[in-house]
Order: sequence, then C-alpha cells, then structure tokens
Amino acid sequence: MSHQFLVVGLGRLGIAMVNTLDSLGHEVLAVDAKEDLIQALADDLPNVHLVAADATDEEVLRGLNVEHFDAAAVVIGENHVEAGILTTANLKEIGVPMIVARATSKLHARVLERVGADRVIQPEREMGEQVARVLASPAVLDYVDLGEDEALIEAHVPEQWVGKSLSELSLSRNLGLTVVAHKPQGGAGALPTGDTILKEGDLIVVGGSKKTLDDSPLSGPPPKGRK
Repeated sequence: MSHQFLVVGLGRLGIAMVNTLDSLGHEVLAVDAKEDLIQALADDLPNVHLVAADATDEEVLRGLNVEHFDAAAVVIGENHVEAGILTTANLKEIGVPMIVARATSKLHARVLERVGADRVIQPEREMGEQVARVLASPAVLDYVDLGEDEALIEAHVPEQWVGKSLSELSLSRNLGLTVVAHKPQGGAGALPTGDTILKEGDLIVVGGSKKTLDDSPLSGPPPKGRK
C-alpha cells in the first residue's frame, strides 16, 4: 500500500530516506531551501516531487497540502537547528499525524519533542553507539537500538549455550532475554521454539534491555575458530 511522505532537508540522511521511500513505492515530497540542490537531484530522483521552499514558513507548507500526508521527516542539517524546530512546529500545527525530527543534542531533542515531534532521532550518536558495541563485542554481528532501553542484537551462539535447547536455557526467566530468530549454519532462518537446539555456528537474534545484552554471554568473544 502506497503512502505519502514529506522529507524536509536533503543532506545525506534526507537523500537516503527519500531514495528508500521511493524504492518502496511510496509517494514522496522532498523539500529543501537550496534551489540549486533541488535542480541537481532532479535527474537522480525522477519519481520524487522535489520542491525548493522555506519549510519554516507555515503558509508555504500549507500551500504544498502537507496536511494530507501520512508522515513527515524533518532532517535539516545540524547547522540549522532553529529551522528544524520551526519546521517541526509548523507541521504539528498543520496536523501532520506523524513527525520524525533529527536532533543534534539532548537539549535540541527535548525542544523538538515539546514542539510536536512524535519521534526524535540522533543518527550520529545512535550509529556511534551501535558501532562501539559491535567493536567491543566481536561475537555481535549487528545491533539495533529499539529506543528507550531496548535493543536487538544478531550474534553467534555463545559457546556455553551450544548443545542446549531454548527451554533448557530459559533465557527469558534467567537473563531477561528473548530469542526472536534462529538461523542454523548453512540453513534458513526461522522463528525458534522451546525445542530449538542451539549449535556451534548458528546465528540468533536476541532482544532485551541494553544492560542485560551487554552483560550476557552474547557480548563476549566470538566462538573459537571465528573472528
């Protein structure tokens, strides 16, 4: 099902979002204050509605009929903090149902939330945290921050879990962790059951609190023979 999305700010993050939404078959309106940038992107984004406009002007946004859109992302560059705040406030006033805004600091994030952002992202900090966790835990292959205190990680089965079933490990009761996916070595991924036996070389996706994940065997060294 196709939806309508507004993306304000066409830096690297904004362009990546526009490309992804477009590839998923959604209708995208992309707005940036720089007219030369809009012209430069026209050939690369033929299916996207590109508009050079000042999104801090509420009347300009109303003229683009953004109140009918499903959601908006305000990802204006870090050197234009005030513009991001004003744009977010305008979109909230107009009635856009879901607004995601980019923040560059904790204070900026609090202000964005107060003026109407439904979700605030700090991509540089979030990516830095994720890369640091993967760097510090060689067994972890991927890390997804779910917001607040929750996260998902993909990792090799720790050595002390090899040969045991999920019911035997009782990870939810003993550690507060939930295995949400299991991929045997050389096989296809599947939803696990209590009878699933973990073997050396298997991959698992596990959810839980960040502290619990950090303190678990999943964040230890990779299994022997793996780097």
